[in-house]
Amino acid sequence: MNSSFNILTPRVDTLQSSLLIEISEQGISYVAINELNACIALSAYHFDTNTTNNQVANFLKDIFAVQPFLQQSFKKISFVYAFAEAELVPQQFMNIASSKEILNLIYGDTSDRIVRNDIMNSHNLNNIYGVPKQVDSVIANLFPQANHSHLYTLLPNVNKVTNNQLYSIFSTTHVTLQLFKDEKLQLIKRFNYKGPEDAIYHILNACQCFQVPVNETTIVLNGMIDAESVLYNEVYKYFLQPKFGVLPDQFTYSEDIVKYPPHYFTHLFELAACV
Repeated sequence: MNSSFNILTPRVDTLQSSLLIEISEQGISYVAINELNACIALSAYHFDTNTTNNQVANFLKDIFAVQPFLQQSFKKISFVYAFAEAELVPQQFMNIASSKEILNLIYGDTSDRIVRNDIMNSHNLNNIYGVPKQVDSVIANLFPQANHSHLYTLLPNVNKVTNNQLYSIFSTTHVTLQLFKDEKLQLIKRFNYKGPEDAIYHILNACQCFQVPVNETTIVLNGMIDAESVLYNEVYKYFLQPKFGVLPDQFTYSEDIVKYPPHYFTHLFELAACV
C-alpha cells in the first residue's frame, strides 16, 4: 500500500463535516468537507496489482488505525464503491431476485461478495454491483452509520453533459469510461490497460461501438494522466479538444491541494458534491 497524498487540516472539528470514502481493489481515497464547504482532508492510497479482498479489508483497518482524523465523528459518511463487478441494467429488464445470477454470469460464480442494487431513475437503469464480504464487514464495524453507493451510480450526476461526452478517470492500470451520446447515457465501464496504446484502444472502441464520432465528442480527463505524458499524446491524436477536469467551484481548497493538477482529484470532489 502506497500513500500518494495525505493532506489534513490540523485540529479541526468534524462534527458538522461530511466524509466521502472511495474504495476499490485498486486503492482507497477520501475527502472531507466542512460546514463552510471547505476541504479539510484529502488522502489517497494505491494498492499493488493483484491485491486481494482480504488485503483491501486489512488496508482499510490499517488506515483507520493510524489516522485519528477518521476516528472522529462526522455529520455524514458516504462510501463509494468502485469495484469492477458492476453492471447497468435497464429497469424494464430488472429483477431484483436475479441480481446475484447476473453478476455470477458475467464475473464468475462466487460466494465472496455482497450484492447491492442502486436505482438510477433519471436514466431508467439499475446498477447491480458486488462488494467483497470482507470489506463490507470492516465498513459495517468501523462506520456503522455510513451511506453506500457505487461509482457508476453517481458518475452520471457529476457534471452537466451537452451533446457527446466521454468522461474518463485514469489510474496507472485502468481507466473508467462514461459515454454520453446526444446527452443520453450509453456506457459506464472500467477497462484494464498495460500501456497507452491499450488505453486509447478501449477509448476508441467505446466510441465505435456506440457510433459516436470522435471528432464530435468532448473527452474529459481525470485522474493520473499528465499533459506531457505519452498517454495524453495518444488521446490528443484522436480528440480535437481534450479537457482536463476542474475542481467544483462550490468548495474551497487549501494551498496544499491547489499546488497539484486539479484533475488528479476532480472526480472525488464531484462525487462529494452529489452524495
